[in-house]
Amino acid sequence: MIEEPSDRFYVKSLEAAGQAEVKGIRVGDQILEVNGKPVGEFENVRKYNSIEYADNVLVLHRDNVEQVIYFPKGWTGDHSLWELLIQLFIPGISLVIFCAFSGFLYVKRRHDKAAVMLILFFVSIGICYYSSAASNRSDPIGISIIYLVLPNIPLLFMNFMNIYLQRFDVHFISKRVLRTLFIIVGLVGAASLLYIWTDISSIRIYTYIQMAYSSVVLLGNLVCVYKLILKFFKHRRTKLHSLFTITLISHIVAFTPFATMNLIPPIFDEKQILPAAFTALFLFILPIVYFYLSTSNQLFDIDFILTRFKYYTALALLPSIIVAALVAFVILGEKNPSWSAWFGIFFVIYIGMTLFLYAKEQVDQRFRPKLFKAMYSYQDSLDRFSRKIARVMKQSDLENVLKQEIAELLPVNRITFLLVEQSENTVFPMGEHPEELITAEFLLGTVNSLQVGELIELPYGLGLVIGRQRSRYHILWIGLKTNHTRFNSDELRWLKTMSNYASIVFENLYLIEGLIEDLESEVRKEHSTSPWVLRLLFCLSENERRKLAADLHDSALQDQLLWYRKLEAVMMDHPISDKLGGELEDIKEGLLDVIHQIRETCNELRPPLLKEMGVVEAVESIIEHTQMRVNFSVDFRAKPFTRELNEEQITAIYRIVQELLRNADKHSQARLITLELEQRKGTIYFRYQDDGIGMDVNQMIASFEHMGLSGIKERVTGLEGDISFHSKRGDGLEVVILLPEIMTTGRTERGISRDSYLIS
Repeated sequence: MIEEPSDRFYVKSLEAAGQAEVKGIRVGDQILEVNGKPVGEFENVRKYNSIEYADNVLVLHRDNVEQVIYFPKGWTGDHSLWELLIQLFIPGISLVIFCAFSGFLYVKRRHDKAAVMLILFFVSIGICYYSSAASNRSDPIGISIIYLVLPNIPLLFMNFMNIYLQRFDVHFISKRVLRTLFIIVGLVGAASLLYIWTDISSIRIYTYIQMAYSSVVLLGNLVCVYKLILKFFKHRRTKLHSLFTITLISHIVAFTPFATMNLIPPIFDEKQILPAAFTALFLFILPIVYFYLSTSNQLFDIDFILTRFKYYTALALLPSIIVAALVAFVILGEKNPSWSAWFGIFFVIYIGMTLFLYAKEQVDQRFRPKLFKAMYSYQDSLDRFSRKIARVMKQSDLENVLKQEIAELLPVNRITFLLVEQSENTVFPMGEHPEELITAEFLLGTVNSLQVGELIELPYGLGLVIGRQRSRYHILWIGLKTNHTRFNSDELRWLKTMSNYASIVFENLYLIEGLIEDLESEVRKEHSTSPWVLRLLFCLSENERRKLAADLHDSALQDQLLWYRKLEAVMMDHPISDKLGGELEDIKEGLLDVIHQIRETCNELRPPLLKEMGVVEAVESIIEHTQMRVNFSVDFRAKPFTRELNEEQITAIYRIVQELLRNADKHSQARLITLELEQRKGTIYFRYQDDGIGMDVNQMIASFEHMGLSGIKERVTGLEGDISFHSKRGDGLEVVILLPEIMTTGRTERGISRDSYLIS
């Protein structure tokens, strides 16, 4: 590029690694002649202010030395590898890659409109990148492609997003805005073609065309970013959060270098900061990301990647500023380098350092365990220790596993478990050795500040606080290392993690021991068994019923069916006498009866789909089965439940109805039984009444055991409900049960939840 003050032509900018720079032309040199003629007569100077396609030029350098410089034709002659790389190889390889993306997408998704638009997007980027070298050399075809296709790339992207987001019922940009942008881009493109292929306007018009071209490309990309930001904030709490985060970040990363270093400077009549061949490489992010979005069903965790990105960009900022300053002021030898040169250097170094830190993390994850065996051993130890403690059932087992694991990895002279009793101000076991006395004194002085799972530094080693029981602390004392070195950071982190694992297991063991103690104390009480104990016992009973029903169904019932089919096959395939046939038929009928009885037993032990049926359907099911074998009628009156009951409550009501109907069949001699079930303001109301022989209420307590009523009462008590019996001789029996919909959560003195025994 050259400038023209007072009919003199000076070099204003040079193409990176171009022939002019290679031949020794520098910014500020004066161009005296082109091809042996005045500069103003050369066509490219008149049209583009460029000496591209000149055979030779006469240059007056800034040191007043004249030189004739000859340029090779085409790509033959003396071209540097750097020039070929920037202008030929990288654009050519990029075009191949974009075409490969497009071909693969066409094969896989040719019937998808979004994929077709994405193919146009890929091909447009590839063609523009490949044409950039020709455009820089003032080739009319190359310039035409750049000025026509590049401004349309953001519009293709917006059109792609409109089609792609239809599957999520989301609209990206209105057709009216998109149509307006197409018109603006079309007008700028038409003006560009008119100037490129005709001679009806002056070079001053070309300056405006360049500014308009850069502005529409910038505008299109800014509209894309603006719409992505709007969609990101609108959907940041929806399932599309990751999608818009990925697209927004990728578009900003891909577009920002090209916009800031190649589009914005020409708008203000400044030269480009970096060659477009460099900044355009970031555009590869767009095809890769949108190719991934179009072909993948699962998105990567963009939130995690952004967290790492923020960390590494912050980490790389200060070193990048320092290195860029050194390069600009020392290596380049410039006392006052321009801000654009410094920013370009800083940007390249900053991106490079950030990518290096990302690469380092990947190397650490893949190769560090192999290169540093000690660190790998610590991780392997944690995995092994976690598997071992899963089988620990006693405190002594936990201590043995912990002691063995530490002894295998650390060269220490002592591994001792200490018991610090705060209330008695003692440490056990402790002898008269000075190390032991000093350690005991230290522990007693700091015991009030100790936390479970904490790693503390002792006068002679380290201490792991692995458990606490009221005022009693369990501490593992790890002595000094036998090689007389301090514990390094990896060892301390490993011990801290081991301490946390051990403290969790220790606390669980302590809670289980406390639970067993509470259970034993409650069971020993004669007349006041707690509701949570009764619930636990009944839930355990239901679990055993379920297991027994499953065993009967999967073993005995299946065996009976197998023998039944074998007997049936023998009777059909072989000639049998009438007498033997009759006996076998009796056996066959007997097997059917046994099969039926086993099925009935399985249903009584654990009715299938009890929770899925709901409480009303469950009661209706047991009434239906009962009336098939009894002589009384059952009138069931139920109102729909507005709140679903849990499985434990449904099971309890089912068992209560089952026991009451069984009792009526055995003892009541009733002809009609009435059942009522409904919800009443947070309470489950159930009423049983029969017209049987009844009994004396005063003698009812003595009859509880053989009538099965004690089990009903205990079930109701376990669910924190109330039960009342009303009966007279000859006047039937009435039972009224009130159960709370939501039970309270009782806790023991150890803080263990008592309301946690659900049917599994």
